[in-house]
This record gives sequence, C-alpha cells and structure tokens, in this order.
Amino acid sequence: MFEKSWFEEFYKTEDPWSYKTMVDDAYRKSVILDTISEFGTFDRALDIGCGEGFITEHIPAKTIHGIEISDLAASRLPSNIHRVHSPDGQYDLVMTTGTLYKEYDNKQIIDWIHQSASRIVLVAGIKSWFVPFSFGKLVKTLEFDYRSHLGQQVLVYEVSS
Repeated sequence: MFEKSWFEEFYKTEDPWSYKTMVDDAYRKSVILDTISEFGTFDRALDIGCGEGFITEHIPAKTIHGIEISDLAASRLPSNIHRVHSPDGQYDLVMTTGTLYKEYDNKQIIDWIHQSASRIVLVAGIKSWFVPFSFGKLVKTLEFDYRSHLGQQVLVYEVSS
C-alpha cells in the first residue's frame, strides 16, 4: 500500500497524472460530471482522494469537501474545495475516482463512504483493478476505454436510509 511519502514525492510536479493534457481525461471528467448532474444539485459533496481537484471543483454542490492525503496536492486545490482529513458529517454526494484499488487504503475509503453517504455514491476507476465494494442500490453503470486500459467504469449507487 502506498504511504503518504509516496504521494508527496509524486505530487512534487503539478498535475503528475497529466489530467489537464490528456484527451481521455477530459472525456472521463465530462462523463463523471454529466453523470453527477443527472442526479441534480447537491447541498454537500465529498470527494475522497480528490488530488488537485481536477474533477472536484466542478461538482454541482453548494459545499464541496475533499479528502487528499498529499499536502502538496491539497495546496493546489481550487478555492471552492474545503480540504478535510475525514468526512465531516453526512453528504448527499460522496465520490471517489481511481482509489478503490489494492495500492490504496481502500478499507478506510469504503468505511468513510459507508459512514458519510446519505443519498448518492459515485465510484469510478479501472474495472479490473477495483477491490470488492457495494454502497447500496446500483442505479447506473457506464464503461468506456480509458488511456491504455479497457474498462474504465463509473458506478452510481443510491444509498439506503
């Protein structure tokens, strides 16, 4: 599992994933944001593993919180994202992209989602890399090619009260 020091080293360079310059990432971002928008606007949203806020800053929510392990990445967050180190109450949207993999603390991420999601959970990532998870009633599934990987998946769940 990657430690915080790995992320700090990785984020010494701005946009280390090349999200801002890759056509596939512009498409992935639009798919995720279009999917979120299908569920309306949100009062409170949380993005777990928000990085530098590439997608997070455009979430249609009044209040946006982001959890990011890297202090360097978090220092580049847009001003509309409030960094938190763990969920702060309930959120009507909780999302995480590219984090539910064995290389990350996926147990912590899954626990945070279960404790803080009150309405919608969106999870995205490489389908074959996902660790097992479930967050309620699956209401939408999308799959498309992404970079050199087949099977980028976007899953949306409605959380049961």
